[in-house]
Amino acid sequence: MAINFLRPWYLLLLLPTMLLFVVVRGRTRYPAKLNRWVLLLRLLLFLLVVLALARPHVVKTYHGLRVVFLADRSVSVESAPDYTTWINESLSYQNSDDQAAVLVFAQDNQLVKPFTMDKLAGVMSADINRDHTDIESALRMAAGLIPADSNGRIVLLTDGVETTGDSISFAKALGASQIPIDVLPLSVVSGEDVAIVDVSLPRNTYPGQQVTVEVEVESSIHTRAKLSLYWGGGLVFKDEISLTAGQQRFSLPVEVTGESMVKVQAEVDAEQDTQGRNNTMAGITFVDAPPRVLMVEGAPGKGQYLHDLFVLGGVEAHSVTPSQLSTSPSALAGYRAIYLVDVPAYVLSVEQQQNLEIFVRVVGGGLVAVGGKNSFGLGLYQDTPLEKLLPVAMEVENEEELPGLDLVLVIDRSGSMTGDKLNMAKNAAIVSLDILKERDRLGVITFDDTYYVNLPLTEVANKSELTGIIEKIAIGGGTVIHPALEEAVQQLSEGERAKQIILLSDGMEGATVNYGALLAQMSDLGISLSTIALGSDADTSHMQMLAENSNGRFYLVPHSADLPAVFLQETVLAGGDYLVEEEFMPTIVHPDANTLHNNTPRFTGYVASTAKPLSEILLLTHREHPLLARWQYGLGRTIAFTSDARGLWSEEFIKHPRFADFWADTLAWVAPRGGEGGMALDVGLQGDSAEITALVGEPLQDGEKLLVTVADEDFQQQELELLPSGSGRYRATLEQINQGVYIFNTRRQRDEVVSEQVVSGFAVPYSAEFRIPSGSGGNDLLSVLSEGTGGLTLTRPQDVFRAPLEPARRFVALGHWFLLAAVLLWPLDVALRRFGTVPSIPIHFRQKASTPVVTENNTAREAMEQLLAAKKKKK
Repeated sequence: MAINFLRPWYLLLLLPTMLLFVVVRGRTRYPAKLNRWVLLLRLLLFLLVVLALARPHVVKTYHGLRVVFLADRSVSVESAPDYTTWINESLSYQNSDDQAAVLVFAQDNQLVKPFTMDKLAGVMSADINRDHTDIESALRMAAGLIPADSNGRIVLLTDGVETTGDSISFAKALGASQIPIDVLPLSVVSGEDVAIVDVSLPRNTYPGQQVTVEVEVESSIHTRAKLSLYWGGGLVFKDEISLTAGQQRFSLPVEVTGESMVKVQAEVDAEQDTQGRNNTMAGITFVDAPPRVLMVEGAPGKGQYLHDLFVLGGVEAHSVTPSQLSTSPSALAGYRAIYLVDVPAYVLSVEQQQNLEIFVRVVGGGLVAVGGKNSFGLGLYQDTPLEKLLPVAMEVENEEELPGLDLVLVIDRSGSMTGDKLNMAKNAAIVSLDILKERDRLGVITFDDTYYVNLPLTEVANKSELTGIIEKIAIGGGTVIHPALEEAVQQLSEGERAKQIILLSDGMEGATVNYGALLAQMSDLGISLSTIALGSDADTSHMQMLAENSNGRFYLVPHSADLPAVFLQETVLAGGDYLVEEEFMPTIVHPDANTLHNNTPRFTGYVASTAKPLSEILLLTHREHPLLARWQYGLGRTIAFTSDARGLWSEEFIKHPRFADFWADTLAWVAPRGGEGGMALDVGLQGDSAEITALVGEPLQDGEKLLVTVADEDFQQQELELLPSGSGRYRATLEQINQGVYIFNTRRQRDEVVSEQVVSGFAVPYSAEFRIPSGSGGNDLLSVLSEGTGGLTLTRPQDVFRAPLEPARRFVALGHWFLLAAVLLWPLDVALRRFGTVPSIPIHFRQKASTPVVTENNTAREAMEQLLAAKKKKK
């Protein structure tokens, strides 16, 4: 090991340095003893700086190999044999100076044998994503494992099918670093396989258009198969086809249906096929059609007015009950907007509510909640996904100012109610009493073959007294319901509170009675009737009819022990804290509600709520509660209309000449057509990634961002920011995408305000790992990698460690160490000259004579020493 210099000509500076040292050694103002130290230190500093400028380095030689095996475990090599034995046999040929590591790779990498491990346990059990092959990433990790001061080598065991990354570009860097890539091509046995390789159709279509979907099928054998085509989830073509070895193209005529983005998927089912992952492929088309609207009705007919006016306006509207609402987010994506018409939260499953939230937030759909006695707070929206996505909160401000509730309990006390039934009914009535507010009023009527007013409609200020009255209810005789209900209606005939009757019975009414007139009277007075059928002997059909025709709810309760919970729920739903049934004319507070200007209709009720901070209020009630509010939620929009749309509180509104325009405006706002502004989108697929490009007409201004939210078919989403790439283009890359259809929403916004928005989508085919092998496969790539880096094409295990070895030579720079020494010595030089303190060392300069001679110079020097000594004493 020797020291060499990259810039040796700087060493010539040592000559004038030595000459200067000789000249100035006698010309100093320091004492002789100090002068020697100063001169020596200065000489050393000059020497260190000159040596650093000359760039000294040591050349070290390293022996032995550092080999990293890269073992491909992607899907395309499934049929290849386990090469653990091959690698271990190769390791047996290592020399004492050699070391090896093993890295398993596919879409990602895993180190299964570090340099310190002797043997490889196996590669087949590695836990990695095998749907893609990223050779570049594996090469990068291998290069990082090889120490810089060693003879590195990479052994690549693969079929050469690279589906993502750019290994050739990185191989150039390895070649420049003198790290060769040896390759062992893996032989892959191709079985009997049939695959769809392409689905093509027009990107933009319109309803009723006849288009041709081109499906290309590839087969490695002669066989028969069934080819199917699905348009928007519905089967539109299915037929048996005959396949020969090679590729064949099938043209399938289809009539365009649907709206917005439609998924078109082809499937092939062959008699002989070993790989199922390549049997499906999807494409997309954008259908320019009027928006499709889904009407969810809390009860049949509640959304009939809205359904009819949308259909008359050219909108494709579908009505369903809550139980028919799909639990699949992808099924909801086929609609531009969903209207919930007086739908209580408790009839929707948690999954249905979550899918509605995803439909708005991720898909960018619109949702309008229309009120009634089973919606918003009355429908138990509080703390549910429905409340989360709506622009209003269910907690009401100043609820003590609300009118309150008039509640009459009509309870069966016939002989069949003996024992626990009547006791639990009384307990249930007491539960209802407990949750009523002081402003509310409660009445209790019991009946057998006649009725008894146990408690007339009374304010609940003294609850203990009312509890005692309820507890005294005793058992009676037969069952006659109608007179008891008539008395309840009579008690509720006056007042502005919410009016509710809860009827409990476990039997059949003795005589046939016509309830038509009584139900009509209840409707006129705004009285709701909820019924509870207790046990299997109750007249469930009769009780259900009464509830459905009086805007109430029906409960079938098998066991009397469940009565308190049902009474509790029904008392909450009765609306004392939410329901306002008063006549009022709304106030227009936003220009988008000017549809009702100059002829504002009167309403007679609504469900109270509180507008959320970021919402827009368009209409206010007389109590300054929101009647119509809206906001942006995620990628979509939602509206809350807290009165009804079928005449319960809105009879004058329904007859308004702009009624249809009002609801058309709500649809236009929650489901805007197409993009808003000049923005063109493009998607390029590369391996397991997608590059999204947006071309905008006007460059982004200060504070503006271009954001894109991408959602897969399960509505798992990612949000990216598009960054400028020149010429008005903005780009972002979505990594590690899988087969399927993706929808993405690109929006231009400042803070939370969206100024432009475009919705688009793209389809991702299955990974190239699942393609039918053809031609030379990946051998061409392996040849480029090995030849470009000076590597070998291996055949035997022993060839790995017998590769030609040029001992590695590495330059170890020393210049920075010399500079560091000079920097550390510089403060010492300053200290010597400033403080004049030196150690005593035996260093002498030659004198011309052994006897001192007194001269002018000696005298001057002694005088200087005396002056310095005096100066020290003063300090």
